[in-house]
Amino acid sequence: MIGIKYIKKVKASEKGTAILIVMALIAMLTSVAIMSVNRSTTDIDLSYNQLHEDKAFYVAEAGTQRALAELNKDNGWRSGFHKQVLDGGYYNISLVDTLTDTTLADTIVLSAKGYYDQSISNLEVWITPVYYYPYRYGLFAGQNLNIARNACVDAFNSDSGTYAETQFNEDGDIGANGNINIGKFVTIGGDANTALGGSLFVDVGSVINGDTSTTKDSVSLDMIPQSEYDWAKSVSNAPAGLSGSGYTYDAMTQTLTTDASGSVEFQSGVYYFSSIDLGQLSNLTLAPGANVTIYVDSNIIFGQGSTINDGGVPRDLEIFSQYGSLTFKQDNTFYGTFYGPNADIQYDQTTQVYGSLIGNSLTLDKNACFHYDQSLYEIKGRSTGEMEAVAWRQN
Repeated sequence: MIGIKYIKKVKASEKGTAILIVMALIAMLTSVAIMSVNRSTTDIDLSYNQLHEDKAFYVAEAGTQRALAELNKDNGWRSGFHKQVLDGGYYNISLVDTLTDTTLADTIVLSAKGYYDQSISNLEVWITPVYYYPYRYGLFAGQNLNIARNACVDAFNSDSGTYAETQFNEDGDIGANGNINIGKFVTIGGDANTALGGSLFVDVGSVINGDTSTTKDSVSLDMIPQSEYDWAKSVSNAPAGLSGSGYTYDAMTQTLTTDASGSVEFQSGVYYFSSIDLGQLSNLTLAPGANVTIYVDSNIIFGQGSTINDGGVPRDLEIFSQYGSLTFKQDNTFYGTFYGPNADIQYDQTTQVYGSLIGNSLTLDKNACFHYDQSLYEIKGRSTGEMEAVAWRQN
């Protein structure tokens, strides 16, 4: 049997429809491809711009670091930089201080512009001096600290009231770069720390309420420069700022002494003495509202039963010692601060000190007590000469 093959004829209209569909698909795929290429190009451009903006930022930041290094070499440096080339870009640095803006005080505002290709980054950095905080410890010895039996260390806060109103036993840190030796039945309210290599000995019956460590970093007790003592001599308010009875100021030797039961009152100001020697039962007082800073070259002796700024605010009386010693005789009362990196401090029995004592060595006799004034913690001393960045922003 011969088969019959049927061939279906396709109409012309159907052929046209298929072509249109194919062309539409081609157009759609072409549009998608174009969009993808455009998006890729945009992403590449964005990445390129971001990369250059980042590089401009890092160029500006490098400029600020170099400027900070220059300031640490010379605190008076204000020259800035212009078009300093770095890694394909460059930076400009300018500085503003209190000579331009009196509200800045000791702050320097450093402005940096970093350039890379067409990108620009602006940074502003605030730089301030680094200061010593000499009274972060109540008692601190550059070498050894010795506390005899029945002595005590606690704390109060003169910003909030009197010792009686604010006293508490959970503070009053002591420290030494060398050894700390604590006798029997002593109470230490705060921490007791020595530098690495030092030792801590605590006898029976004694209590340390805070933490203890013999591995702390050594504390640098920097000497006050001779230039500061020379300045104190040149502006000293002695004898004009002194009054009282039974005291002597020798203008030739610049010594201050009192007889037994003598009294001397200080007006506000800076004073320089080669030495101070108060007789027994003497009184050293401050005029109402006075702030007194005393610089002493040699020894300070407070005779038995003497009072120094009794009941006053410790921060109102600051004493700085270059050489020599500080001796509290029996039953003294002292409200103030003492900073003497070379001074040996002897603290006889029943003496009461309110404030902070920093010296080369410290010895507290039996039944003596020390009361740390917490308000001294944030008092700034001299600048270390180092500058540091404390804040920044990107404009």
